[in-house]
Amino acid sequence: MPRLISSALALAATLAAAPALVHAQQRDEPTVCLGFTFGEWTPALDWRAAGHSTRIDPAMHQRADDGRDWATTQAVQDDHTIMLLPSWWPAGVSVTLPNRSPAPGDTVVGSAFAFVGDGRKKAPTARVWAWRVPCSSRAR
Repeated sequence: MPRLISSALALAATLAAAPALVHAQQRDEPTVCLGFTFGEWTPALDWRAAGHSTRIDPAMHQRADDGRDWATTQAVQDDHTIMLLPSWWPAGVSVTLPNRSPAPGDTVVGSAFAFVGDGRKKAPTARVWAWRVPCSSRAR
């Protein structure tokens, strides 16, 4: 299963940065949605080894109305971090970017770490690439 998850993560995981909408609206800035690609996770993502006791069932994971996984910037203290809640790691992934609003066509490189259920375990980390994607509903 860890190899399956790692392989899936090497592909683009597109998530709507929904609460970025909240901050954007408060500052009268346009809505920004981002796509993400993650590099290799160190240590490899392994749900049980990270101390999570319940099994991941992506089919039971709630999605936004447009079919994307959830993301938020609420309760995030800086303008560079986004909290992702993907079906492949529902405990959450913190993504820190140099800019949460890259220009159209630009790709920014940042860092990510996956939250773990056992604080004695090393949190998996990876490089992450982010770029703007359309915020309109995507095909399911």
